[in-house]
Amino acid sequence: MVATFLSQFTRAQRRPFDRWSGGVIVLCGLILGPVIAVLLAAFGDSAGLWSHLYDTVLGRYVSNTLILMAGVGALAVGFGVSSAWVISRYDFAGRRMLEWMLLLPAAIPAYIIAYSYTEFFEYAGPLQSGLRHMFGWQSPRDYWFPEIRSLGGAVLVMASVLYPYIYMVTRIAFRLTPASLFEIALVHNRSQFWQVGLPLARPAIMAGLALVMMEVMSDFGTVEFFAIETITLGIFNVWLGMNNLVAAAQISIVGFGFILALLGLELYARSRQQYVASSRNQTPLAMLTPTKLGVLACWMVCV
Repeated sequence: MVATFLSQFTRAQRRPFDRWSGGVIVLCGLILGPVIAVLLAAFGDSAGLWSHLYDTVLGRYVSNTLILMAGVGALAVGFGVSSAWVISRYDFAGRRMLEWMLLLPAAIPAYIIAYSYTEFFEYAGPLQSGLRHMFGWQSPRDYWFPEIRSLGGAVLVMASVLYPYIYMVTRIAFRLTPASLFEIALVHNRSQFWQVGLPLARPAIMAGLALVMMEVMSDFGTVEFFAIETITLGIFNVWLGMNNLVAAAQISIVGFGFILALLGLELYARSRQQYVASSRNQTPLAMLTPTKLGVLACWMVCV
């Protein structure tokens, strides 16, 4: 193995340095420049602010970020995998329309959805106003309704926006799975979803989940609107509110560690796993036709 690496390295060293190589180096420098600048700034003097943040709010930043990432990731996997399975395996009225409409939330910023959800679900919104009018309630003490501007509300909002990352790659994985594997599961009376579809789509699901968690990690608009103290919000507060770039860069290192951990987890989950196989002679996967009640269930899963 070492000899092979050395031979390839020596062969690469003999290649002439052309303009394409120079362009790649310049492009890599432009991409890595901001990261290097943050790393260098983090080694500066924060005037004792870092130790103060560590003793007071940093733990809350980290815990809220972890809860948000775990909650959004779990819901996004549930939304994305279930809808991808329904779209890939069942033939029902409206399937082709839903197949592309399920991708639309990815085109809308999460904070826009947060504004819309808040206007609809808050106390003065149409839903609670209609409930009070219907049941004769006069004040919030007469009934209980979950608070949308909360950590749970942020999880729901962000999952409803970010699940297309998982839906898109999982749908492709389901369609590239050989039909013969589903037929074998059917012959042996095994679950086509739990014992064939889901295990073979796991690498794709993990890749989509990593993207979702990175989006959650970097989100600012939604958490700022819901007043949830995360690492990203802490960076802005320290940088702009306290005018301390060094401490903000040091908090960014914590977030950077989260991103590296996600990349490592995604690479580990997909290591030595090559489940999806495609062939030109592969038999097309036969779609299942649900009953009328099944059609309703398919729509409920997708909507």
